[in-house]
Amino acid sequence: MPELPEVETIRRDLAPLLEGRRITRVTEALADPHYRNLIEAVGRSIRRLRRRGKYMIAELGDRELVMHLGMTGQVGVMPQVPPTLRHVHVTFELDNREVFFFNDQRRFGYLMLVPAGDYAAIPTLAAMGPEPLEPDFAFEPFARAMAHAKTLKPLLLSQRPVAGLGNIYVDEALHRAKLHPERGALTRAEARRLYDAIREVLATGIQNRGTTFKDYRDGMGRYGTNQEFLWAFDQEGKPCRHCGTPIEKTRVGNRGTYLCPCCQRAKR
Repeated sequence: MPELPEVETIRRDLAPLLEGRRITRVTEALADPHYRNLIEAVGRSIRRLRRRGKYMIAELGDRELVMHLGMTGQVGVMPQVPPTLRHVHVTFELDNREVFFFNDQRRFGYLMLVPAGDYAAIPTLAAMGPEPLEPDFAFEPFARAMAHAKTLKPLLLSQRPVAGLGNIYVDEALHRAKLHPERGALTRAEARRLYDAIREVLATGIQNRGTTFKDYRDGMGRYGTNQEFLWAFDQEGKPCRHCGTPIEKTRVGNRGTYLCPCCQRAKR
């Protein structure tokens, strides 16, 4: 699933192509509940394309187009949809005759037009925590949340203490902070290590234009390269960057999880 670095990379690619453009026509799978109220976008101009956590949001005045890429969602802007894309479910024709399209093979992604700032229909977005690379991601509130954690990885995946983290970057941050994903309450020093590690792995992911294992493409249809720089995720059997112990794969909260059994001990 595209996480913060992937969605931010796509946003940066597409913002110059979409901002200021007016939507002239929408085609969608009308019977599909993954795509709601999109016809109301016709005639509206895209004033700004922004990101919130793993969501991309196009501001259309008093409405917003909220986009979640799910597992395999891909978006792009082209003169026409490439015939090689066989799972295009939505297209937005623009006033410059370009097409903004949404392709999604596994159909876990969704697009929804909502009143600006009204995310009642998207509870995860409505309750989302601060952006980790913005000034409002303050250490003190994060440390308090971590001091009351029951299980680290599910809490970080919930999007409540901090926005945008998914399976890849949670494993990367916990590995760099030398914390087991099943650990509970953290000390202040441990919370500081994790806070810094979250910011580090996300910034690196953006710098490398996202992580591609199979489906992720950036806004230009290209692969990311961050998979070449991962320390833990998908690195089973490779030596830990900290101590040389082979990385192991386990399951935490029903999610595949990569860790170093030496550096990331379950108990203090």
